[in-house]
Amino acid sequence: MTIDLTRCRLPPFKHQIDAIQALIDNPIFANFSEMGMGKTKIVIDASQILFTQNVIDRVLVIAPAGVKSVWYDSEFGEIAKHIWKDLPFCVLEFHTKNKAWGPDNGKEPWLQFFISNYEYIRSKNRLIQLLPYCTKRTLLVLDESSAVKSHRAQQTSACLQLRKACGRVVLLNGTPVSNSPGDLYAQANIMNPAILGCKSWFHFRARYALLGGWMGKVIVGWRDLEDLQKRMAPYVIRKLKKDCLDLPPKLDSIVMSVPLSNETWRIYKDMKDEMVAFLSETSVSMASQAIVKAIRLAQITSGFLGGVETQELVDNPDLIDEIEIKKVISPVQEVGREKLDLLLSWLNDQLVADPNMKLLVWARFRPEVQRLFEELSKLSKFSLGKIWGGQKRTERDEALRLLDPRTTPKGPVVVIGTPASGAMGLNLTAAHTVVYLSNDFSLKTRLQSEDRVHRPGQLHSVSYFDIIATGPAGQKTIDHAVVKALRAKQNIADFTTSAWLDALRTE
Repeated sequence: MTIDLTRCRLPPFKHQIDAIQALIDNPIFANFSEMGMGKTKIVIDASQILFTQNVIDRVLVIAPAGVKSVWYDSEFGEIAKHIWKDLPFCVLEFHTKNKAWGPDNGKEPWLQFFISNYEYIRSKNRLIQLLPYCTKRTLLVLDESSAVKSHRAQQTSACLQLRKACGRVVLLNGTPVSNSPGDLYAQANIMNPAILGCKSWFHFRARYALLGGWMGKVIVGWRDLEDLQKRMAPYVIRKLKKDCLDLPPKLDSIVMSVPLSNETWRIYKDMKDEMVAFLSETSVSMASQAIVKAIRLAQITSGFLGGVETQELVDNPDLIDEIEIKKVISPVQEVGREKLDLLLSWLNDQLVADPNMKLLVWARFRPEVQRLFEELSKLSKFSLGKIWGGQKRTERDEALRLLDPRTTPKGPVVVIGTPASGAMGLNLTAAHTVVYLSNDFSLKTRLQSEDRVHRPGQLHSVSYFDIIATGPAGQKTIDHAVVKALRAKQNIADFTTSAWLDALRTE
């Protein structure tokens, strides 16, 4: 069927036209195109066409909490940007305080957009409230669908119930296989169990996984992936920016090293030696505990001790599938500021060259974000913003506007965030310089956070900088191992105990 795109507010690119057509033609669909390819626009345009064809009357979007405003915001959200001027519609946020916006023109029928988030619908009572709005004329959209990669998670179960009640479904994800091919099982099962033909996760694992390690129960590799790809192919479209868009180059990351003080290095060495001793006496099944210890070790290179046990793991769900999080938070204490001082000195030099510099800084740890924010606030040189989990929406929206090319102010701007909370679904293309003060362990989060600035609308080559700590005499630290793994496109969450030992012993 030929589609009419003349009413689109922004003319779609060729790859977007192909995806719009595919979404319309296929009630079960996944757009796994690279970040920055306009997947949200594709859904909104296709939804309006399906509405005018009398196929749907409602779109239910489930997104991570930090991405929800990308859809809902009445001023700068994607629906506001792409909704047709003459279409009767309304946008409703399904949350504790339900809110709505849209033209009050009295026309019927309306195209309704319901926006909610994965975390909110975990509750059975909330899910029961939402299910009556799911009908055969509802399009279910699972944005950043790796949020349902775990077949055991409550939010996966909730989305499966929503899917069964909705007539159509589309999954959106730029990194659908963030950890392993196993991530596809739950996503495909939500689309339609017949796609893979597996009765359960264990059936899927028996068909595609290679088992070994402790008691032969650890997945050590994968097989028959061509069969898996063949089964998924009829339902999936994946396009890459390099094949479809004429964007400025994404430059290779530049490493900036800074030595730790003798005192900070002593603290680091003591904890590293303790970690090596622990790992040397443990088994591959304890690799998840190695991640917890590695997080604490990386925290020292960023100048802090304590406070990591709960909050940092919650901010990084890719790392906690096999970890029992204990509600114990030790006090945070500062043990050094080597990385901070290097960044402040570097930033001062950069401002001489570019007084209107727009900078995005990602930092792994919340105390690190707060400390940098406070230091820059003292200088009164910058428009400052902060992005992290649990903040007020108004504070987050103000930060996003600072690096949105439509609203960025004159003069220098610095926005600081934790990549786990700000890496997905945001347009920060007013910046073309990105600094990683410290790195998240998740490969998916690194790729997502890089592409917040390298996407349509970017007019400059994008520069990336990784600040890593060394010992006083240039000795390597865990920062080197993390950056090396991320550059090699390795997911650190998959490291075995022996892999951690190898990384630490090569320092």
